Amino acid sequence: MSVWSSLGHSRTTIHSHHQAVIQRAVRQISASARRLLHSERPSMASPTATATPTPTPSDTVGQADGGAATTTNKRRKLLGREFYESIGSPKTVVAPMVEQSELAWRLLSRRHSPPSTLCYTPMFHSRLFATTPIYRSQSYQAPALDGNPAHDRPVFVQFCSNEPADLLAAAKLVDGHCDAVDLNLGCPQGIAKKGYYGSFLQENWELIHNLINTLHENLGVPVTAKIRILETKERSLEYARMVVAAGATVLTVHGRRREQKGHNTGLADWSVIRHIRDNLPRDIVMFANGNILWHEDVARCLAATGVDGVMSAEGNLYNPAIFQTSADWDKRFPRMDRIGREYLEIIRDEIVPNLPIKELLAQSPTKRTKKKLNEVMKDPSLTAIKSHLFKLWHTLLSRHTAVRDLVARASTRHAGNGANPLKQYEECLALVEQIVAAELEANPEKLDADGRWVGPDTEIAADDEGGDGDGEGMILELDSPPRRVRRRVPWYRCQPYFRPLPEEAIAKGAMTVKPEKGAGAEAEGGRKLDGDGEGEAEEGRVSKRAKVENGTEKGESI
Repeated sequence: MSVWSSLGHSRTTIHSHHQAVIQRAVRQISASARRLLHSERPSMASPTATATPTPTPSDTVGQADGGAATTTNKRRKLLGREFYESIGSPKTVVAPMVEQSELAWRLLSRRHSPPSTLCYTPMFHSRLFATTPIYRSQSYQAPALDGNPAHDRPVFVQFCSNEPADLLAAAKLVDGHCDAVDLNLGCPQGIAKKGYYGSFLQENWELIHNLINTLHENLGVPVTAKIRILETKERSLEYARMVVAAGATVLTVHGRRREQKGHNTGLADWSVIRHIRDNLPRDIVMFANGNILWHEDVARCLAATGVDGVMSAEGNLYNPAIFQTSADWDKRFPRMDRIGREYLEIIRDEIVPNLPIKELLAQSPTKRTKKKLNEVMKDPSLTAIKSHLFKLWHTLLSRHTAVRDLVARASTRHAGNGANPLKQYEECLALVEQIVAAELEANPEKLDADGRWVGPDTEIAADDEGGDGDGEGMILELDSPPRRVRRRVPWYRCQPYFRPLPEEAIAKGAMTVKPEKGAGAEAEGGRKLDGDGEGEAEEGRVSKRAKVENGTEKGESI
């Protein structure tokens, strides 16, 4: 049984007094917003936690075995806009993505983003994190690596849960080693339905309130939440009000409904996010998620929704420089060979030295050492490499299938005599570098007087309705200054991935059409559409494998 689906064994049924919870949440929202302006809200007894106050992040030091934090000096917990300002008022946010927003990727993303950029961890299973030391050590290694103020802040740690006691126990283990703890209420995947977490809690408002409020009343750091919109603007606003009333000091709204996923993703509805923003107190900090493909979309989203920050998932995975503000086009669309090398060097220099790989390989291959090595090689910064390279190099791998197959077969377990877990991936990188070098030699980029790439945009004349040229690239309407351009990003530079529409995906073989079995939702004339793993990256897939044409990509986030 999957560790994620096992969460469903503690499933809580929906309470009959659902409407009373809604009414109570609406009554609480004004009082909750007022209390955000003060140092702490009045304490409420929680049946799942002790009455002892939990220290704030700057007041605690985690024990070496991952145990509870130790109090040094008590300080008040910052909330609302005061908290947001204390972490640098981030306008750009790297989303929580299962097996995708691990430490190495966060370090790479921070290098190519504004200094105040906020990063989320992958989604962690609260019960396993609280009760299983191996799982915890493979997920979040604080304070030496994850959450280290020297290189990994601000950072929010995200959990999925359906049991307040489990969630609190897990959250206490990172309290003091992160800036906030986030509750995942957005994962739309079938595994989340089976395990009863993520967006499949959204009908059980009583449980959601208890989960958030338990953390709010018992943690030294703020609690935040990430939700999806519901069927109407009004219902979505009610839902958001309940989440905030429960104690969430930052609310992220993904502008898609639960059923919008995979090839049926569609566009996020920014108007619903705007409606929520306009009807919540201004001291509630809000982030928007969805429709971020280009750097220019960040400003568009901020203007359209009125939120404080914009979150990117899939856009960040395909171009970690999506938040780059430099006028230098080379920085905004980095070459895939250079970004691939930088990514592997981060793992080699920042991650591997902290893992006892050489020491274990030098020992006799006993059952014990093999088991320990197996645990070490499951470090999230190692297990995510294949998936990240498939995305960073996606336009090259579709052209050079031999390289794609090598990436698919590469593994960190083939360390060789030099105990180098990156050996096979570095061999793939060398081929990518050769291919890009050959392309640039045959077709040099156009440079300006300073020797810099002139960029991917060609301005379209105002009277040219159809745009210019051969139709390649995308026509974009840019705001600053207002103009129309055709954007052609060379295939060897990081760029967005445009998911095919359902009918296109079926034609490509990326989706299959199966007869509907029994009663249920229908699509495409009474037939069900099943994706094969090319899902959206806005929430985070928890399955371990996903097909990528002829290769296998681990940890595909959706």
